[in-house]
Amino acid sequence: MVMNQGEASRLVAPLWTKSFIFICLTNLFMFTSFYFLLPTLPVFVTSGLGGDESSVGYIIGILSLTAVMVRPLSGYLLDAVGRKKVLFLALIAFCLATSAYHIVAGLTALLLLRGLHGMTWGFATTGAGTVAADVVPAQRRGEGLGYYGLSNTLAMAAGPSMGLFVLAQGGFPALFSASLILAVLALLSLLGVSYEDAFDGRGNRKGGGSKGDAKEEPQKPGLSLVNLFEPSVFSLSAVMGFIAIVYGGIVSFITLLAKEIGVPNAGIYFLIYALTLLVIRPWAGRAFDRQGPKRIMMIGFISMITAFVLLFLAKGVGLFVLSAVSMGVGFGIVQPTLMAMAMNQVPPFRRGAANGTLMSAFDLGIGFGSIALGYVSKLAGLSGMYLVCAVIIVIPALLFFRFAR
Repeated sequence: MVMNQGEASRLVAPLWTKSFIFICLTNLFMFTSFYFLLPTLPVFVTSGLGGDESSVGYIIGILSLTAVMVRPLSGYLLDAVGRKKVLFLALIAFCLATSAYHIVAGLTALLLLRGLHGMTWGFATTGAGTVAADVVPAQRRGEGLGYYGLSNTLAMAAGPSMGLFVLAQGGFPALFSASLILAVLALLSLLGVSYEDAFDGRGNRKGGGSKGDAKEEPQKPGLSLVNLFEPSVFSLSAVMGFIAIVYGGIVSFITLLAKEIGVPNAGIYFLIYALTLLVIRPWAGRAFDRQGPKRIMMIGFISMITAFVLLFLAKGVGLFVLSAVSMGVGFGIVQPTLMAMAMNQVPPFRRGAANGTLMSAFDLGIGFGSIALGYVSKLAGLSGMYLVCAVIIVIPALLFFRFAR
């Protein structure tokens, strides 16, 4: 049997290298540390510091805001200074910020700490994603980033419930200690990544990067608005931003919808969603590598529209769970495919800026979507809001098939 060139390259390009495994572990521990605090900080604000619901909103939101602010700069530094160096320093800062929760005694201090934590989060997540894109073979980047994204999924599935369990058993000191331990494990896992940056801060080639990457020689990047963002991925970032807007409707309001339609435990949505992602991400990555993005992206957009229509129609647990499956299929295809496309269409020495641009669009989309869809829900109700989300998905679909390369 004669193999074509693509099949042959897949056989000679190993994916599960030591560096890839350890960057996935780094991401898993980092995201689990983050998800330990996400559902428990509102309890800390209200019962521990005497805050109210508006205080909770500011405490949760400030992290996303500061993460957005630093992502373009983090992308620039990843390209100009070096991937692993910047990520290592970011994870040290991430650990220090996590340890500081032990000494917070007031709402103002917590707000400032969350802002600093968001900055370290923006640097660390952008850096880890860029290193992952570098260490996977170019011929298997879609598949590799699909598997890498599973570490986020596992953290999202296990982190909140584990954090609530630790809080119930040991209180806030135990919670913050457990989150810190996970952050330190992320830092230690990075030491297992045998990775040398393809380009140093002076623009000299150092021999890194994935086999199959283009061999463009970089120029020394200066600090400017152009170098903070990657214009070639603006169209993909616009698609990502609209996807994040409707995703913000899921993370912000799905619990309220569950209560409204009589679903006793809204956590089942995220559990089913995460389990679906575990199945769909590897398949979507392989399909992207073999067939390109058009067919699977069409499946992804249709699945997301279906998920929101099911939420609009849901009157009980049945359609609620089916929506979670459909959302897992849709988001599990669209998000990693956009990331892989962005990494493939820029030279290796611009992956940091491309990753920062794409993730900034995602963070902004979630923040804007949470606020805007809140107003929509007041006018149309929660079910009506999700029908609006189904209509909104048409916009990124049109943008993708019209402008994305």
